[in-house]
Amino acid sequence: MKKRFLAIAIASGLASPFAANADATVYGIVHMTVGMVDTGTGGTDNWQVDSVASRLGFKGSEDLGNGMTATYKLEYGVDPDAGGPGQVSGGTTGLSRRNQYVGLKGGFGEVRVGRHDTPLKMSQGKFGQFNDTRGDIRNVGAADLRVDNAIAYINKFTDEFTFAIALVPGEGDGVTAGDGPADTISAAGMYASGPLYVALAMDTYDDTGNSGLNASGMGVLVDSTTRLTVTYKMGKMQFGFLMENQTGITGQPDLDGMGFSFGMGMGKNKAKFQYLTGEIDNNGGDTTNLSVGYDWGLSKRTTAYVQYTTSETEVGSTTTAEMDFMGVGLKHKF
Repeated sequence: MKKRFLAIAIASGLASPFAANADATVYGIVHMTVGMVDTGTGGTDNWQVDSVASRLGFKGSEDLGNGMTATYKLEYGVDPDAGGPGQVSGGTTGLSRRNQYVGLKGGFGEVRVGRHDTPLKMSQGKFGQFNDTRGDIRNVGAADLRVDNAIAYINKFTDEFTFAIALVPGEGDGVTAGDGPADTISAAGMYASGPLYVALAMDTYDDTGNSGLNASGMGVLVDSTTRLTVTYKMGKMQFGFLMENQTGITGQPDLDGMGFSFGMGMGKNKAKFQYLTGEIDNNGGDTTNLSVGYDWGLSKRTTAYVQYTTSETEVGSTTTAEMDFMGVGLKHKF
């Protein structure tokens, strides 16, 4: 009897910390690919195993009464293939930071403070058919940012319309970097009604000290970005259109980007296509990225797929970078 009582007491003691945090949710994605990567003349031409934005997260909330709720999220990028030569997730330590914040939610909307996707990044919605892979829109210089020091406000004013804004202090000296409460600002309005989704978003970046956002892979300092995203569902099909303009700081060129996406459900499976292009205005430089793929829905949480992506960057008539990827992937959510 004493041994049984002791076992119950120990079990209760172990369980109590988890009971106290019953609202906490542990979640994540393990996403791996195996494929052939060819980066052109003088580059790699080999088989690679990559982790594709695999992640582990903790999120939850607490009811504070009077219609108020405390919210939080701590999400980390994990890399089962850390240190690989072709990793897509970008880390070599196996651990990186994703969205991490604490917030307050009520009738006024929700305020979040910490590391957060910009509203412009959020406004992409479900346009991307190849998110996080080599077919991601980031690979043509699109301004999909996750920023530190974010003070974000999100409110769903109606069932159809959501507004989000983030203020980002530069935490600088006012000379080489901004010292105000909103040196970078990102805002987005998102409308969803039935099969139609439309979003308009804009970022303005801290350009103190004649610097600004360095457009990914394009080598241009950017003062602001404007993006329009439209998706439309027609039965099992979804069509997507994205247009983006990045305005260079004084003395820097503008960048224009455009994308088209298509997905068609086939039972639990899906065929998908995406074409992206980015162009620098004054020197004829442009990047194109084309992806096709097919997903097999093995369960609600597990997907296997095949993907082909080809991309090329040119300046004038000279090819400065190219890449072809053909491979298979496996993604499991938990």
